[in-house]
Amino acid sequence: MNSNPGSTKNLIFLTATITPKPGVPNLKRTDPEQRLQDYAKAFSFYLDQVGTCCDGIVFVENSNSDVSLLRNLAEEKGLVDQVEFIVFQGLDYPVHYDRGYGEFRLLDYGMSASELIKQFPDCRTVIWKVTGRYIVRNLCQAISSQPQSFDLYCNCRNYPKHWVDTYFMAWTPEGYETCFRDVYHRLKTNVPGIPSGIAAEELFRSWVEQRFIKENAKVVKRFRVTPAIEGTRGADNRGYATDNAWKFQLRAGIAKLLPWVWI
Repeated sequence: MNSNPGSTKNLIFLTATITPKPGVPNLKRTDPEQRLQDYAKAFSFYLDQVGTCCDGIVFVENSNSDVSLLRNLAEEKGLVDQVEFIVFQGLDYPVHYDRGYGEFRLLDYGMSASELIKQFPDCRTVIWKVTGRYIVRNLCQAISSQPQSFDLYCNCRNYPKHWVDTYFMAWTPEGYETCFRDVYHRLKTNVPGIPSGIAAEELFRSWVEQRFIKENAKVVKRFRVTPAIEGTRGADNRGYATDNAWKFQLRAGIAKLLPWVWI
């Protein structure tokens, strides 16, 4: 792996489901128009980061919905060549498998189909995955403070549960192929053999602990910069910035003062 920061290309990978299927567990923000506006607001923010702290955007949508609004925004910014849209029908699975299954299935499709990711074969490429309705306000700080080498860069928590925050992660294409490919099969919830109430984030944490050790892959399990998230959660229609500002301050403070406490 090339660990020279000057040769690193950073791409933002935005995941999206504009039109979710009826009956998805724990999903209250279901109106397609409302969700599209969420994506447009976040997308506008990320467009402004291109050329500043990232080299391009891959936007992947798995409900085969119209993304003309977003394409127009990219055109208005003059960033058509730095933005790639991948739209497909990827919701052909039982809804009770839940969103974690669907999102990691989307990641497999997007990582395989993206031409933008393949454009930088001679330098280190880092994929920064963000749930597409969320804004990471301090994205540039997160990118500029990244470790020099890793296969997966993420935020793991040990309290109140052992899990990985999947709304914001980073990986290399090589790390993805070695350790992520097809993991969505293991992230089904509400199926026999999986304890009731367990989340995909917990299942993914178990996979990280097992697979990455087996493959001798490098995992950095805590972010150097606590992500400042803005957006409306799909599960309860509550906002990160308004309702959870105190949580961000708490986590950022503990990360500095008590870095061994993973919350």
